[in-house]
Amino acid sequence: MSRAHRRLVAETVARSRRLPVRKNTVLYEANSGRGAVCNPEAIFRALMAAPDMSHLKHLWVLEEDCLNDPIVAEFEKAKNVRFIEYKSLEYYYALGTAGYLVNNSTFPPELSKRPEQTYINTWHGTPLKRMGYDVEGGGPDTRNIIKNFLAADWILSPNPFTTETMLRKGYRLDGIFRGKIAEVGYPRVDHQFQGPLGRKQTLERLRASGTVVPAGAKIALYAPTWKGASFYDPLDEMASTAEFVTELQERLGPGWRVLLKVHQRVLAQADAHPELRDRLVPNHIPANTALAVSDALITDYSSIFYDYQALERPILFYIPDYDSYSGYRGLYQEPADWPGPIVTTVEAAAEALLAAPDEAVTDRLRAARQTYNPHDDGRASQRVVDLVFRGKDTGGTVISDFSDGRTSLLLYPGGLLPNGITSSCVNMLNSLDFDRFDVSVAYGHSTKPDALSFLSRIDPRIRLLPRIGRFTTGKKPLEQVLGAEFPWGDDARAPRARKDFHDEWRRCFGDARFDHVIDFSGYGPLWAGIFAAAPSGVKSIWQHNDMVSEVSKEINDSTPHERRLKQVFDLYNDFDTVVAVSPSLCELNRAGLQHYAPHTAFTYARNLIDGEAALARARPRFELQRPQAEAPQGADLRTQVRLLTDAYGGEAVAQAVEFETVLSTFLPPSEDTTFLTIGRMSPEKNQARMIRAFAQVHRENPATRLVMVGDGVLRESLRSLVQSLGLGDAVALTGQVSNPFPLYEAADCFVLSSDYEGQPMVILEARVLDLPIVSTRFASVTDALSDDQGLIVDRSDDALAEGMRAYLAGAVPQQAFDWKAYNAQALGEFLSAVRAA
Repeated sequence: MSRAHRRLVAETVARSRRLPVRKNTVLYEANSGRGAVCNPEAIFRALMAAPDMSHLKHLWVLEEDCLNDPIVAEFEKAKNVRFIEYKSLEYYYALGTAGYLVNNSTFPPELSKRPEQTYINTWHGTPLKRMGYDVEGGGPDTRNIIKNFLAADWILSPNPFTTETMLRKGYRLDGIFRGKIAEVGYPRVDHQFQGPLGRKQTLERLRASGTVVPAGAKIALYAPTWKGASFYDPLDEMASTAEFVTELQERLGPGWRVLLKVHQRVLAQADAHPELRDRLVPNHIPANTALAVSDALITDYSSIFYDYQALERPILFYIPDYDSYSGYRGLYQEPADWPGPIVTTVEAAAEALLAAPDEAVTDRLRAARQTYNPHDDGRASQRVVDLVFRGKDTGGTVISDFSDGRTSLLLYPGGLLPNGITSSCVNMLNSLDFDRFDVSVAYGHSTKPDALSFLSRIDPRIRLLPRIGRFTTGKKPLEQVLGAEFPWGDDARAPRARKDFHDEWRRCFGDARFDHVIDFSGYGPLWAGIFAAAPSGVKSIWQHNDMVSEVSKEINDSTPHERRLKQVFDLYNDFDTVVAVSPSLCELNRAGLQHYAPHTAFTYARNLIDGEAALARARPRFELQRPQAEAPQGADLRTQVRLLTDAYGGEAVAQAVEFETVLSTFLPPSEDTTFLTIGRMSPEKNQARMIRAFAQVHRENPATRLVMVGDGVLRESLRSLVQSLGLGDAVALTGQVSNPFPLYEAADCFVLSSDYEGQPMVILEARVLDLPIVSTRFASVTDALSDDQGLIVDRSDDALAEGMRAYLAGAVPQQAFDWKAYNAQALGEFLSAVRAA
């Protein structure tokens, strides 16, 4: 897509949100426009056949390659039916203005469903494969699915299993979903209940499309699923598929015709094999229409068999790769419970199809039909039309209460940089009682290492709601507008600003409601504005620093945070609490910023520390898992590593390797006294003061060294200062270190030189690891370090140098840190600050 076209799309999306909703227009989309099929097609035909629905206008979304499908010719003379191209400008206009939205999967991220619109998500099958959060690491992959579900007014479900297992648990709709789930059966299954005339018409459609079906032959439909680690990158297994289909046909003989129906994701792969083309059920013929004329179904892990079992005809499962497939994806239902025989060879598949039905298999099939197809009776489409379009209940089960008794929290953790804010957020999240709280984290979707590290560190019970796509205010995305100039001026609370933030909330979270909404970052107007627009819940925003000083902080002769932070301050009045990370910081920020929000409560909640993780990463521990075997003399490195792993476990060995690597790289063994500092290289940290102070100490005592961990805009100027003072051999600038805890363990004294801070995580970490601390006296230091827990000195070169000399003289006080008791108090402060206590 060209830049010019992206701009036109942005303008179209923005304009459509300002136009009236066309309440009698229905927009249908299936499989991202890859055909007028599945549940949307069945609902469309039911509406077209209903005399009392003649006032409706219908818009079908098709990809460019599908605009010549037979359905287009079928309805070319219908004045109330139009076909539009997927992701065209007309498409985006319709997405923002159609009164009804019908989709069997997901609309793109640009969707921001308006209150006047009704969204029916029909989905596309009872799940056999694990879905959503039930897949390991599947949270980020759910991003557009969960977004669409939360926007939906109705989600169709064929059975209680799909409702409970996939929707309420797999996609974690319990607690926050505000729409309705209608267990009424799948409209697409209605196509399977054809009489003799319908069967004849379907066979004619297949033959007209080039699919060869000899007269009188039984049809065995092979419908495998797509395979691969990602839906967006499926494996190409068409060569083996073609081989299977060809050999199966030979074994079955002329009395059968083997046809192939592939998933939309791999249709292009099938088209590339000429030997499959006269067996391929074309995309424009709904799968359930093909099932209606099939005498037997062969599948692997496709949920299509759940639809087919409504007919109680033979089902066969060909799964030669079960061990490998189930291992990386996982299944909800084990093969022993499937309603048909399981085979692993073509020969066995042919024998099973030609054999007489097994009574036990037949009984299993009937039981499965009762469990998974209770509403598949040929009238599901009618029930959907009654419920959604007529407002009548004509059968099925409608569920509208998804509360689970827990208090819901939505939290934005910030930009997920490797800093104290992120560490504090992880510690707080993992300390929550998940039996009491339903926790969601919203963040900007990213596959960068820092983001993946954050996701790997938080409890898997936390619901992930990644923000994808961008909200467009017209020509520019909202984040670009905030970074430059508001179209409504600098007032982030102006009516236009409020509307745009409210629309972006709906785009990200649909109709979801939360009891508590927390901007844990507090540094950016984008998320502050989105969370300020939350339609419900207690709203809190965090302050991790002296925010007045942050506004005026100069970097390279500019004040980069000034405008953005003032926009954040403008939004304080829309929050219930403004939360600083220490009592002193709260008073400092209250004095400087209360005028922005005179009626908002300024309070505090100290940072939490994960003491167990800090100790484990700083001090690898080894516990034998089995008697240790000695490596043979002369054994290679691989053998030695294997024996160590067998004895101590892979994680312990990995921790030991990491520990040794960190120390050998950044802090090799030495008799010198090591001073350590960790922090972003930014003006408020004033590491230049530390370098100058250390220079005084090093001149007097050359057996000293300084290790500085961190990165930032001042790194090169600090490096230059080190060189100019002749400290190149005594001062090490390590850059960012993913695991700095071995450095705490190996260092002798921790030093902080900041002009201002919030509540430094590095002080808490140093205290957990029993490291003596020397710190400058900034406003909030005593909330992390008292005079009997470390040495606090004035903010000058000489005073900091005196503090280092005091350590060398053994005069730095130290006190044991009961971090568990501290955390209990800090967690109570957090719950009180967000009013969840």
